[in-house]
Amino acid sequence: MGDQPIFIDRETILLTRDGVFLSDGHPIEHERTVAAFHRFLGRDAEGYFIAIGKDFKRITVEDTAYFVTGIEWLESPAGAVDLRLNDETTERLDPETISYQPERLTCKVKGGKEEAKFLRQPYLELLMNALADRDGYAIQIGGKTIRLGQF
Repeated sequence: MGDQPIFIDRETILLTRDGVFLSDGHPIEHERTVAAFHRFLGRDAEGYFIAIGKDFKRITVEDTAYFVTGIEWLESPAGAVDLRLNDETTERLDPETISYQPERLTCKVKGGKEEAKFLRQPYLELLMNALADRDGYAIQIGGKTIRLGQF
């Protein structure tokens, strides 16, 4: 990246509800750039930003800044779940923080300070373990039954 600035001053960067970075409406497809943007994403009182070295750029986040990109069941399908996040970190899922609405599954991450949205594949992997009863759907994680409501 050298001494040239990473960001163009008038460039608008948007992180979409599907976890895609757009620059002035065009997808950013360079894998290393996308990985760096996720890794160096931050938030302060004014909103979200990307800070890489001396380069700093405010961005717009359409929905959530964090996304669950993969899950790993530990022990059995009713055991604990580790989450792989878009910033290349792994966290244990706190099942008490799961929130379900049709087509939108989220949980809390980063010590409960941020919300992460499940992308399609981990969303389907988690919900494949949901069980139906007279009250709707529920899922067992880490020895706890988490009510999801109606699908």
